[in-house]
Amino acid sequence: MAQLEQDLDQAPLVRALAGIEIDRATAIAPQLYQALRARIIDNRLPPGVNVNESDVSRLCDVSRTPLRAAMQQLAAEGLIVTRPQVGSVVAPLDEDRMLEAVLIRSALEQAVVRQLSAKGLDEGGLSENLAMQEQAASDDDYAAFFKFDERFHRMLAGQAGLPRAWQLVQTVKAHVDRQRLALMSSIPGRSMAAYRDHLRILDLIRAGDGEGAAREMDRHVRTVLNGPDVKTD
Repeated sequence: MAQLEQDLDQAPLVRALAGIEIDRATAIAPQLYQALRARIIDNRLPPGVNVNESDVSRLCDVSRTPLRAAMQQLAAEGLIVTRPQVGSVVAPLDEDRMLEAVLIRSALEQAVVRQLSAKGLDEGGLSENLAMQEQAASDDDYAAFFKFDERFHRMLAGQAGLPRAWQLVQTVKAHVDRQRLALMSSIPGRSMAAYRDHLRILDLIRAGDGEGAAREMDRHVRTVLNGPDVKTD
């Protein structure tokens, strides 16, 4: 009976970690961090799931040392917490952290579009990404759209000559992304609404309207705080 209870307790972790492949030729800790972080963000590892080091180590076939480094980084981001008599578990959704992350992301991305409005866009570099966004939005596939959305914002920061701005966003936005993927995937037309936001932002950048682009970017970033009342036309 005790073994059955243990197996049932580990089942969510076993399912979530399926498919993780570790390249032994490169640093293991960053790979574990990225794999676990992605699974927390997309809710394959939902709040409250136990992420015991010995279980994760065994399931991923890695030693404790790189795993501990990855877990410490996740804990620093507030994605994993330690509870007495339980150990490490996936942290609950944190509204305060999410609101803080939205504020930080908005400020940084407004700076990016202001810079681009003065500097100009590399249209060729964006065209393929926009086509992928449009296809995912037309399919109403938010999970696929999310990946292209991430690349789009990273590309804007790179073109603005501010790649570290996007790196800073990454350090806080996991709490926003957990909410985005949990909520937005359930809202029909949300991908298309976000895609159209991107087009409006680009039009304002092309027009050299830095303040207009910044206002639109702020509104766009804050849509994660909205409920299911989304206009798609």
